[in-house]
Amino acid sequence: MRKTLIILLIFFLFSSCGNNLKQKQLDVAIIGKTDDSYWNDVKTGAESAGKDLGVNVKFYVPQKQDPAWQIRKLEEIIGKSIDGVAVAPSDPKSITSLMTSIVQSDIPCLALETDVAKGRHAYIGTGNYYAGQQAGEAMIEVLNSIGKIAIITDPSVPDFLKRVQGFKDAIAEHENVSVAVILEKPYDAIQPADIESMLGIDGKTTGKPVNPEINSIFCVSDSIGLIVAKALKKANKTEQIKVVCIGESPDVMKAVSENSIQVAISRRPYRLGYSCVLVLHNMIKAGINNTLMILPKSEIIDPGVVVLTPSNIGGYKEQLIRRGIKVKF
Repeated sequence: MRKTLIILLIFFLFSSCGNNLKQKQLDVAIIGKTDDSYWNDVKTGAESAGKDLGVNVKFYVPQKQDPAWQIRKLEEIIGKSIDGVAVAPSDPKSITSLMTSIVQSDIPCLALETDVAKGRHAYIGTGNYYAGQQAGEAMIEVLNSIGKIAIITDPSVPDFLKRVQGFKDAIAEHENVSVAVILEKPYDAIQPADIESMLGIDGKTTGKPVNPEINSIFCVSDSIGLIVAKALKKANKTEQIKVVCIGESPDVMKAVSENSIQVAISRRPYRLGYSCVLVLHNMIKAGINNTLMILPKSEIIDPGVVVLTPSNIGGYKEQLIRRGIKVKF
């Protein structure tokens, strides 16, 4: 993470040179995945960088994830005059050929949050494996190195698979911590009843409770984390079962402050948005190849994560306010 910060600092210092001179304003476009708090924070970061660097930032997101909408919007954008683009593809396969054509046209093109290796000059996004590792390490600390864990995930989402693997690898070294059960279901179909049934607290179980040894749950997304917190609160199990999730929505932050979620792994959406505009600006002004020379050989910038707990959530809230992010927790 330190190397990434140094790279971004170099970019910013270079970008700052000559900004007081009258120059043609640059136009860049960013296409996010959906209209939610995460992408709103990405937008805030991008617009902040645009203000600092004199770049006109156009930010687009569909109401919900819609690969066809992203393709139409990208075609519309490149049909006009644009200096650089960044796309967070909901379906990388369907948009790769279009992004590849942009790269071949020497228009700076970035992939955000989900990589399109053959259709971008560089990628900016959270390392999902690393985020999972951080969640695993946080879980070990929460459990004091002793416990049985339930994992709740959607195996159809590639990012979630990486998070789960990172989590498993992080806890593997601790012999007194293990995964007792994995609940796999489409993330948008998971309900509190699924959690209650998994734990045997739905009132339907007779005899010995189901999975009574579980004392912690790892959730791969904020939406799943909130559902788990709701189910545990209803069953008065918040004290007995700890929750670690990956996510940074206002509702998750509120749950952390209330200690109904013990740890949330934030993916730094503001930094992702700011970095995106910073890199596009440098590619446009200094040239694509010159900019890539500063980047790691992988051409990947990872904004990193923040491990949030009830003890540090107040300081995190203050940081968000200073950056102009509307705080709702």
